Amino acid sequence: MFEKTFDFCPVGLAHVSVDGSFIRVNKRLCDFLGYSNEELTKLTFQELTAPDYLDEDLDYLARLLKGDIDDYSIEKRYLRRDGEQVWAKLTVSLVRDKRENPDYFISVVEDIDEKKRIQSELFQVDALFSKIVSAFSDRTFIWVATPDLTKLKYVNDGYENIFGRNEYELYCNPIGFIDHVHEDDKARVLKLFSQRPLQNWDIQYRIYDAKGEVKYVHDRGSLIFDDREMQSLILGTADDITREKTQQQALMSAVTKLEHLSKTDSLTGLANRREIFSQLNDEISRMGRGQQISTLVYIDLNKFKEINDKYGHKIGDKALVEFSNSMSGLLRESDRFGRIGGDEFVIMLYGTDENETAAFFDRIQSNKFEVEIDGSNIVSISFSVGWVQWSEGINTVQEWLDRADEVMYEKKQQGQVLASMNKAV
Repeated sequence: MFEKTFDFCPVGLAHVSVDGSFIRVNKRLCDFLGYSNEELTKLTFQELTAPDYLDEDLDYLARLLKGDIDDYSIEKRYLRRDGEQVWAKLTVSLVRDKRENPDYFISVVEDIDEKKRIQSELFQVDALFSKIVSAFSDRTFIWVATPDLTKLKYVNDGYENIFGRNEYELYCNPIGFIDHVHEDDKARVLKLFSQRPLQNWDIQYRIYDAKGEVKYVHDRGSLIFDDREMQSLILGTADDITREKTQQQALMSAVTKLEHLSKTDSLTGLANRREIFSQLNDEISRMGRGQQISTLVYIDLNKFKEINDKYGHKIGDKALVEFSNSMSGLLRESDRFGRIGGDEFVIMLYGTDENETAAFFDRIQSNKFEVEIDGSNIVSISFSVGWVQWSEGINTVQEWLDRADEVMYEKKQQGQVLASMNKAV
């Protein structure tokens, strides 16, 4: 039982000697670092640790050997066999022998490379957000807070410009602005912000600025979701509509851009999982009213992991973008195209039955789906597809998606692929 637990654990596991050499490793760790078991057990963790993180790791190990700590966890970068640096969360504990002397380390290595990539993307979004809102500070109060409204993440100069008060009071209490709401409007504003969970809002009310003057504000808010469909932030915007009505249009433009970011896959520009599910749910409701039937197509890129392993994640990302662009150019405006994760995509062909769908994919086999590697080498991208025409027995998006996935998997097992690769990866 222990052997199976070690070998099939979903995270990387290793037994490491006191000098840093690998004694035993599982398949997950080998796959993560790109080495075979035999190759990895001939190396040390020092050789595989990115130089910038080695000193911190060694310092913790020294404290562990002294008995100052029982275990430790750090985020660090490893050097893969292909030269790529990848992020991992490392958790280490020490096993001692019967005499309490250090025997070996147990290392748990969790792949957090995608998580770090998402964090980097969010940083870029934050920078874009700051640029967008900087133009609105004269007449627009914009803030971002945690879902429970206990911590303020960002507030622009609009609060001081409109309310005439220092933004520090909001960092102490994110909904402290309610103290300055007109007495005739305060009850409904309090009711709105007391809801749990908080919902999107759009409300107008009056406030008193620091001079005691009454101002009218148009307050809007929306929830922002992360890639796990969990509510991650709340975005609030309040426009001073007592001075410029035209400012409302500028605000709506900014909110639209931010809303677009929350619905779009950051790499390919397609609808993300949450958005495509929403669109498909609307489509099921439409067809349930007896209107034209559509067909859902499930797409899985073949041997995509091999592209990543051989050419690196940058080329892998480029392949996803090139495939998305090529396929988008073949679809109609009424069709729906989204990325649901990794190398998996869905297409909803509007008003199209299964026979018409088959004809469509027969036609596009002559189209090129490929990615350029280095200016001279080109690798074709092959993919497997499965489709299911909607019927009255399909009640949810997930059910429709699962059926299409099953058909795709069966075809893939049978070797039925499209745009077969001219060059092996």
